Amino acid sequence: MKPKIQPEDIEGMKFMEYRKIFFRELKRMKSEGKECDFILMTEWEFSDFKGKEIPLMVVGSLNSPWEKFYKTDAKKRKGKDFAKGVCSFGKETSEGQEFNVTIKHGKIKSKGQRAIEKVIFKKVGLILNIVDKAVTDEEEEETGDAPVAEKVVKAAVTTGVASGTGEKTAKEPKEKVIEKVKEQAGELKDNLKALKTQFKTVKEKVAKNIKKNKAGRKDLVLMRKLQEAFNGFNETYEAAHEKLQNKFASAKKELEKQNKKFAKLALAVKHRKKSLAQQLADKFFAKSADRIATTEEVELMQKSLKTAIDYRQIATREGEEKKLNLKAVYIAAKHKGPKFLPRHTDVVYEVLSL
Repeated sequence: MKPKIQPEDIEGMKFMEYRKIFFRELKRMKSEGKECDFILMTEWEFSDFKGKEIPLMVVGSLNSPWEKFYKTDAKKRKGKDFAKGVCSFGKETSEGQEFNVTIKHGKIKSKGQRAIEKVIFKKVGLILNIVDKAVTDEEEEETGDAPVAEKVVKAAVTTGVASGTGEKTAKEPKEKVIEKVKEQAGELKDNLKALKTQFKTVKEKVAKNIKKNKAGRKDLVLMRKLQEAFNGFNETYEAAHEKLQNKFASAKKELEKQNKKFAKLALAVKHRKKSLAQQLADKFFAKSADRIATTEEVELMQKSLKTAIDYRQIATREGEEKKLNLKAVYIAAKHKGPKFLPRHTDVVYEVLSL
């Protein structure tokens, strides 16, 4: 059974589009009654759920493009969320039919297992049954060993310190201490690289939009992501080995200066942004009709937003649950337009709540 989905298809693919195809693949696989290969990434980012980790599984006779993808792309994923092996339909139970998965390489994290059960298999009455979680010797470990890590490993092993707390870990094996320091160095290096990219993006896009008086919600989102990335770097830095902190001290100081400058941009964006209803309506019609929304369409969007917010009982919710429900409303509005219905938020919320 040749997979209908190929590696070049998944970049930019929307989740609902993928799930529809995958359900057909499962049906085709069941009708043939044969064992199939599979590739799974439990933390894939679909184009319509940016920043959300959702499982992506492909079944069939994995051809050379998929084998190449697994070796060159999947195995290099930072989160180590990849796996491949064989799968088949199992016995029928009172709760549904089992879908057996035998892992030959990689691993399926418990979080990823729960996610794929919820958004994929449960919808078609299947129960995921992981037969074998063994990882082969073939698996490669990426330790993120930046050059700076090599310079502090010796000191870390000598002092027995693997965190910024100064706590002694002399009883830990040498290999474990080295692994911790390398991991910390890799994280700091990755965070620093990502931050520099985000600073550049904000400088080129947000500042430009402010000058043209076109700053909107998208710019504010970029500013928030930048702040989150900056906070993430600081957290990693504070938890790192003292020697690593010394190595990255100058970079941290420079980032703090940059962050203060861009905080002023964030305030400027807030003063210039359009109403949420207008932003969402404009985005929808810019994509579907290459124009901005009319006054009537913005008013309709406002009414639809209020109806959906009442439907999801936003006023009674708090914390993370409130954020997820609001996000479900905004995403549904963005993709369906001013005439979106409250029920359109259900599928979105289901994915966001993974």
